[in-house]
Formats: sequence, C-alpha cells, structure tokens
Amino acid sequence: MRLFIGTFLVLGGLSGCEDPQAHRGEVTDRWGKPISGVTIIIEGDVKQLTSASNGIFALPVQDGGVRLKAGKPGFIKRSVTVPAHRGDDVPAPVKIALYPDPEKVGFYAVTSTTYAPVASRVVKTLGTDLRAVNGMPDIGDVRLRGAKPLEFVFSTEARRSELRQLDLQLHRLKFLEHDAVPAVLGSTEVKINLWVADGAVPFDLSGLETDDDYVLMTRAKLPPGMYAFHTQGTLTSKDPTALDKLPKELRVAYPFEVR
Repeated sequence: MRLFIGTFLVLGGLSGCEDPQAHRGEVTDRWGKPISGVTIIIEGDVKQLTSASNGIFALPVQDGGVRLKAGKPGFIKRSVTVPAHRGDDVPAPVKIALYPDPEKVGFYAVTSTTYAPVASRVVKTLGTDLRAVNGMPDIGDVRLRGAKPLEFVFSTEARRSELRQLDLQLHRLKFLEHDAVPAVLGSTEVKINLWVADGAVPFDLSGLETDDDYVLMTRAKLPPGMYAFHTQGTLTSKDPTALDKLPKELRVAYPFEVR
C-alpha cells in the first residue's frame, strides 16, 4: 500500500485547546479535511498521542523544543520540530497537512479540492536522418486554471540520487503543422502535425519524505496555453535516434492545458 506524503507548519492564531499548557495540534489532508487516528510519537518519550475524529490532538508543553514523529497506515511517517514554548503565552498551535500519495507513478495537478492525474501521451519522432522533430499528436483533456502558480505532485520510481539523470523539464507547447528540416541534400519541408516544445518554463522541485515523491511549483502563474512535463529530452532532442535509445516508458510526455 502506498503511503501519504505531508508538509508541516507551525501556525499562530489557533485557539480551542482544552489544556492551556498544551499545544493544540491538528492533522488534515492537503485540502484541510481532518484526518483521525494518526499516531504522534514524542521523540525521547514512550508516550504516544492520537489525533481524534476531527484531527485534533493535544501536545503537552515540553522542556525546550521537541521533535515529533507522526504516522498512520496509508500515510507517510513525518518528523517535525516544535519550537520551545517561551513565557506565559498560549502554546503555539501545530498543524500537519498531508498530501495523498499517488498509487501510480506520474504527475498529478493539485487542484482546489483533489488531484487531477496528468495522463501520459506517447511522443513521436518525425523529420529526416539528420534532424528530428519530437512531439505529441494529441494532448489529452487535463485543464487547469492559471490564476496562480501551479502545484503538482510527481511520483517516480527514481530515487533522489537518480532524479538529476532524468532531466525533468516543463515546456510550453505549440502545434507545428510543417517545418523545414535539414536533410542530406539540403533543407526539406516535412509535415509534422505534432504538439512540440516551444519554450522552457521554470519551476521549483522539493523532495518529500519518501524516496520517490516530489512537489513541483511553477515560479509564476502560467499564461493560457498548452504545456507538458517530460524527461530525458523527449520533446527537445534533435537526435533522430534518441527516442529509440530510451525505455518505452520514458518515451512519453505529460501534457495539460492552462485556461
């Protein structure tokens, strides 16, 4: 069974903890839905805490800062640090937000309510013996709103040490009907009719506490248009033999539309 991946935040401004000498803890999913039955272990202490049906738990104030380990079957275990409580103020609330971990490898857009799987599409090579044009005949039906930077979860079988070798990229796409491509006897006009790469899009990638799950965030909101994630230069390589050298599962891209 796959697990869940999570982020941790220490927030101020929450109230309602029954014990004035305890941190009010809350466990939710990525979209704020409470998660019950999460076990919270205080590092160096044999005691365990459990989140209630509303996701709430009470963490007694410790001497100095404390490190917690939280987990539940179906969720990834998460280690977090709670700063030391100082003074007579109400102890700072603690919030743990968990991402669902996809069951399959691939890309998942984080929408306002759930994941939207970004299905893979086969990349084809056209052109000549000297120059390739790579692209996709179709781009699927994933449509996202571009009012703010987009967030994705990328689940892969590659470990962090191998991720650099994948050369993960995001490109805007354009539909190319035909193109003049270099050939042995000079440039020749070739019918393409593919969605091809048309400019790289910067994004930030951060690893989660699994060996194979990552969060990707575009650095800015994206203008309306077609986009695709790809690895190993599947959409940008000009080598006519490049795709044939890749395993079949890597000869794909993950397109989506921004509206």
